Amino acid sequence: MKKSIFLSIILSGLLFVSCTDLTETVYSDIPMDQFFTSEKALLMNAGRAYTKLQPYPEEQKLWSLMTVSSDECVIPAREDGEWWDNGRWDEIQMHNVSSANKINRQAWEFVFGGITACNEVLYETESSPYDFPGKNKIMAEIKVLRALFYYWGMDAWGDIPFATDFTDKTLPPKKSRAFIYDFVEKEVKDNISYLDEVPTSENYGRVTKGMAFTLLAKLYLNANVWKGTPHWDDAEKMCDSVINKNHYQLENNYFDNFKINNESSKENIFVIVYNSTMTTEYFYWYDLTLNSMSRYTYNLNDTPWDGFMTTPDFFKSYSDTDKRKKSWLYGQQYDATGKKLFEIAGTGDTLWFAYNPDFPESKYKSRHKWDGARCAKYEFQTSGLQYDVVDMENDFVLFRYADVVMMKVECMMRQNRTAEAVELPDFKTLRTRVGLAPYTVSELTLNELLSERGREFAWEGHRRQDLLRFEKWNDKWWGKPYTTTQRVFPIPQTAVDTNPNLAGNAQ
Repeated sequence: MKKSIFLSIILSGLLFVSCTDLTETVYSDIPMDQFFTSEKALLMNAGRAYTKLQPYPEEQKLWSLMTVSSDECVIPAREDGEWWDNGRWDEIQMHNVSSANKINRQAWEFVFGGITACNEVLYETESSPYDFPGKNKIMAEIKVLRALFYYWGMDAWGDIPFATDFTDKTLPPKKSRAFIYDFVEKEVKDNISYLDEVPTSENYGRVTKGMAFTLLAKLYLNANVWKGTPHWDDAEKMCDSVINKNHYQLENNYFDNFKINNESSKENIFVIVYNSTMTTEYFYWYDLTLNSMSRYTYNLNDTPWDGFMTTPDFFKSYSDTDKRKKSWLYGQQYDATGKKLFEIAGTGDTLWFAYNPDFPESKYKSRHKWDGARCAKYEFQTSGLQYDVVDMENDFVLFRYADVVMMKVECMMRQNRTAEAVELPDFKTLRTRVGLAPYTVSELTLNELLSERGREFAWEGHRRQDLLRFEKWNDKWWGKPYTTTQRVFPIPQTAVDTNPNLAGNAQ
C-alpha cells in the first residue's frame, strides 16, 4: 500500500523523540551532530512535522471552525439540550465568535503548533553536518508545509504572528495578511524546484510539486480577498502547471477518492495519512455525524455523538440524479443485514429510524435526534470502529485534481472566457461522472459555479474561502441571519495574554 512507506517514516520519527523505557538512551539528550548523521534519521525527524497535520479534521480543530462557519454544515442543539455546548458552536454559525471560544483557540493552536514543529525540524536539519543529495528536498518539503500552515493562519485570522527562527525566544511580532501572503508565495516558489514531480508510493502523503502548485493556485485564487488585488491569470497558470504534467486524473467514480483505502486514488494530490490504530491522532467523522442508532448499520463498537450535519438548504442544492447526493445519509436507515431500524416509543408506537434532511429553521435550537442529513462521503469501515481505539483508515483529502480543474474554470470565467471553460474535457467529466449533463454557456453563471463547488467539495475545507471570494459570506442561510461580521476570526485571548503583540486583529 502506498501509505505504508509514509507511515513508517512518521512513526519512526515519533520513536526518535519519545521514550517510555528509562533504561534506554534518551535521544533528546544526544547532541545533534551525533544524532542526525544519516539520511534516514533526518527523514524520520522531518516526519514529526507531518504528524502535526493529523488533528486537522477533528471535532474542535481548524476544519470544524472553517466548515461550521459556512452554509454546508450546522450543529443545531437537540431538544434534550445536547450539542449546545455553552453556545460555542452557535457563535461560529452566527459569525459572532468570541476570543474565548474553545474551537477557535484549538484551531489556532493547531496552526501555530504546526508552524513551530516545522521551524524546529528545519533548524535541526540545517544544523546537521551530514549532507546528502536529498537534503535540500527534505528542507523544501518542510518549508512548503510551513507555508501551508501560514496560509491557513492568514485565511482564518488575517494578521498573525510570524516566526521562522526556532532559536529566537522573543515574542514574535504580528504581521499583516499581505506580508504573510507574500511570504507564502515566495517560500513556495523558492522551494518548488527541489520537490518530487511524479507522485509515487515513496512520496505519498508528502509535499510534491503538484501540492505546491495547487497551494499557489489557491493563494492566487483568493488574492482579491487577502490582498485586494485579483490574480486570476496567475491562478490559472498554476492550475495549468498541475494539469499539463498529466500526473493526476479524475477518478471515474467520485467516491473512490474517499473510500477506506483511498491511497489508490489518482485524483488526490495531497492527503493527511491515517492508520486506524497506528497514527497518533485519529479520523473519527463517524462519531461526529452519525446518530447512535447508526452503530447497527456500520457495526460500530461505540455510540456516535449525533452532532454534525448539513443544512437543509445545502442538501436541497443536489438534484436527485446527482450521484454526489449519496454523500449524505437521509431517509429510512437499515442495519447491517438490511433490516429497517426502529425504536419503540413509551406509548408502544413504532418509530422508524429515518434521517430527516428537511427540518424547519425554528428547530435550530430544538431539533429531534434524527433531524438532518448526515455525512457519509468518506466510506465508513464496518469492522468495529471505536473512538481512540480503532478509527477510520481513510486518508483525509486536502487537495485533489478536481479542485484544480474547477479553479481553472473559475479563473477563465472571471476573465470573460466562459465559452472556453465549458468546453474543457475534464470539466465536462466532473459532471458526467456524477450523472449530470455538462454545463452550457447560458447555465454556467458564477452563482451556479459556487453551488457546484459546494456539491463537489462538501466538507473538504474550502467552502468558507469560496463564500468570501464570491461575496456570499454575509448572506442569510439556514440557521444564520444576514451578518456583517468576522471575515476573520478573533485572535484567541489566551494567545494575546501570552503575546501582547497580537492584540486587536481586524474583523
